[in-house]
Amino acid sequence: MRIQQTSTNFSGIYDPNILITGANGYIGSNLTGRLANAGYNCVICCRNPQNTTYLKEVLKGINKRKTDKSLYSFINFDLTNPKLVAKFIKENRPIDAVVHLGGLTSNAKSITDPRSCYKTNVAGSMNLFNSMLESGINKTLFLSTGSTYGKINKKSKIRETQMQKPETPYARSKVMVEQILKDYETFGLQSMILRLFNVAGAATKRDLSIGTNVIAVLMDRIKNDSVFTLMGNKYNTPDGTCIKDFLHISDTCDAIVLALGKLFETNKGDIYNLGFGAGTSLGEILDKTQKITNRNIKLRITDNLSTESPMLVVNNNKIRKDLKWEPKNCIDDIIKSAWDWTTAKK
Repeated sequence: MRIQQTSTNFSGIYDPNILITGANGYIGSNLTGRLANAGYNCVICCRNPQNTTYLKEVLKGINKRKTDKSLYSFINFDLTNPKLVAKFIKENRPIDAVVHLGGLTSNAKSITDPRSCYKTNVAGSMNLFNSMLESGINKTLFLSTGSTYGKINKKSKIRETQMQKPETPYARSKVMVEQILKDYETFGLQSMILRLFNVAGAATKRDLSIGTNVIAVLMDRIKNDSVFTLMGNKYNTPDGTCIKDFLHISDTCDAIVLALGKLFETNKGDIYNLGFGAGTSLGEILDKTQKITNRNIKLRITDNLSTESPMLVVNNNKIRKDLKWEPKNCIDDIIKSAWDWTTAKK
């Protein structure tokens, strides 16, 4: 992949080439177009041929509007195969940075199959980072998770300095990768780490996915006139349901693009919590959803989950200050966009 010699937002940097792992996922399929629109050339790791077609159309549409065309190519490698990872990274040089989204993302599945979780998320990440260093790539942006903090009983907002006490193999795998990245600073690898909480919603009706979050599940249940299971309504909160911090997918991608830009500008890594900064109870979600969709919800309520935090809301002051980032979409926007996407699908 060649580097185009045209100006970008970064002083002294010309159209950086970004390898994106997990580009076929919920966040990755939204982020890839944002990066191309921001002036990056994208080397896209995408397994599913259907997703490849979708991303090609997105990037072609972006290039139609731009005078400085973003280049892109598609590759396929298994993170758990170190030889294959090294081979593809060498063949696709020069790569200026890696946005690492690839891996298993289910807390529930990690409990039933921790071996696969650690193999993919931890060993796979090490394969990637080792190959990066061997090829002289010294920048990565890694998406971690707010679940690394574990169960939180206090009602104050969560800062980046909060002690991490992961309770599932998935959360522990993310903490392990964060620690690996910290230790790899010794070898010159600079990492930007974003701890995401509850990303939801759709940017457009044409989005590839709206994820597997609680709002996405709720929309599916309403559309199919099936039962939605609310896991607990006896938490120590005003309405008895747990309070979560939901962030729209568009605001999430905006923050990632800004964080990557800072990594290029300063050549220094950092850690940020990424959330809206205000909580919404699941009871409120149900009420708002019934009003927005004009549909009744078939509801089943189970006992409280022992591992669930009654309230988990982000203190996002650091990312707001450092990256000049502001979320633009409220919880109503998230629910409406998710419903519009759901009803647009056949």
